[in-house]
Amino acid sequence: MILLELFNRIILETIKERLEDSSDKKEVLDIVLADFDGVKMKISNINPDQRNIVTISISWRCIPMLMKSGASEDLKAIYGSMLQSSPENGYDLSLQFNTDSIPGNKEKFPEAVSLLKRHLLAAPFKKVFADVEKGTASNQITTIAYRDDEAIYIKGEKERATVVFSINFKDPGDQVFAKIFLHEMAEARKGISNAPSVAYSTREAPGELKGVAGVKEDASHGFVTFVLFPNHLNAKNVDRVINNLIIFRDYLHYHIKCTKAHLHTRMRMRVDIMLQLLNRARPSDAAKGEKKTAAGKTFVRK
Repeated sequence: MILLELFNRIILETIKERLEDSSDKKEVLDIVLADFDGVKMKISNINPDQRNIVTISISWRCIPMLMKSGASEDLKAIYGSMLQSSPENGYDLSLQFNTDSIPGNKEKFPEAVSLLKRHLLAAPFKKVFADVEKGTASNQITTIAYRDDEAIYIKGEKERATVVFSINFKDPGDQVFAKIFLHEMAEARKGISNAPSVAYSTREAPGELKGVAGVKEDASHGFVTFVLFPNHLNAKNVDRVINNLIIFRDYLHYHIKCTKAHLHTRMRMRVDIMLQLLNRARPSDAAKGEKKTAAGKTFVRK
């Protein structure tokens, strides 16, 4: 099984090509693209006469909430003056930079910009996990409503943090695959030391979400709960843990789709084999000709 990329490949390659372009007359950028979780992004030259000035904008339903949960401070620390006070029209947040004067390491810059969505979503996790490590967690739940009918809930307690994914499985078959997949994940945890606790439930939300507004409990919803302990949240491991949590929902659905594709491939192969057997069982053209009985009478087999 593979881990999906955290950065946006289109942004990474577009910015890298633009930085490597040494020609005097650069092409105008106007690229609108989609990312996981209902995210829309745009790479453009707002002013075509200044093609060295590139703007990257992002539209996402949960950005206002993320900005209040620590993303504003994180983005200012990471991107500095590139973060615009007023986003591009139709978007929630914009970065702007001059390709002729890139701040910091020019080789690492394209990846840093392509991780914009990751830094946004990581902010609430960093804030709650830091409070747990300091022992100042308030037991309050932070809700990230990042998709239609889906959310991430983060709860910090004295000696642990609980992260719950509410996932809407529109296809009943996906529920079955998810249950098997997560059961195997829980079983694999037994052989790995210091792995977080994993639990999966359907219809009924886990106890941590009792009384939380907006939690949807029905046949199409499943809840995946991770319980993280101080050894997961220390400075050495916390970034890797956050990265894995951010990509978890897409990781789960990606492997469900891969499983279904594999099963369909096996079914098609099986059908092909059965058709070959049926074709071999058909009587040959020679067997359809005129035949004679023991008495000498002729007949045609049909």
